[in-house]
Amino acid sequence: MSRTFGRIRQIGHVVRNLDESLDRWGRLGIGPFFRFDHVPLDYFRVGGTDMAIDLSIAVAFSGEMQFELIRQHNPEPSPYKDHLDRYGEGVHHLCSWTNNYDADMERWLAQGYEVALNGQLGGARFSYFRVDFLPDTYMEVADLTLWAGVMQKMQDEAAGWDGRDPVRSMADLVASLT
Repeated sequence: MSRTFGRIRQIGHVVRNLDESLDRWGRLGIGPFFRFDHVPLDYFRVGGTDMAIDLSIAVAFSGEMQFELIRQHNPEPSPYKDHLDRYGEGVHHLCSWTNNYDADMERWLAQGYEVALNGQLGGARFSYFRVDFLPDTYMEVADLTLWAGVMQKMQDEAAGWDGRDPVRSMADLVASLT
């Protein structure tokens, strides 16, 4: 566990082709993945500047660890595209989850960490911090408050997964909880 950011709950990977990546990860026996195409972000900022970004993601659990696959569709420079151009596919960030985002953000900023990018999805905020000893790998902190039920449902689905239906709809999952 990170004494600074809390328990690492997710490893984010950037990919060039989401379908091919889902197939490869499925062969590892990790799943089911919940796919969210063209994620409707409330906002996305890089270095404090608003940016239009078109992302699709897929997430799955293996035990308590969540794996996120991220595919950027548009050509604009971003930390995701920059990573792909420089290193290719692979680990882009580590993520911890918080239920007290404002207080935790205040604490991390007071320790000298700087926000490289931040955004919001469905009312849930997230921020990525540069960590100087992890070149081009970020530390993400995500507000779990609004998404705790979704995360738990995904983890439960993974625990009982029999290998069928390896890719599912995130929208369907969210709808099943309302």
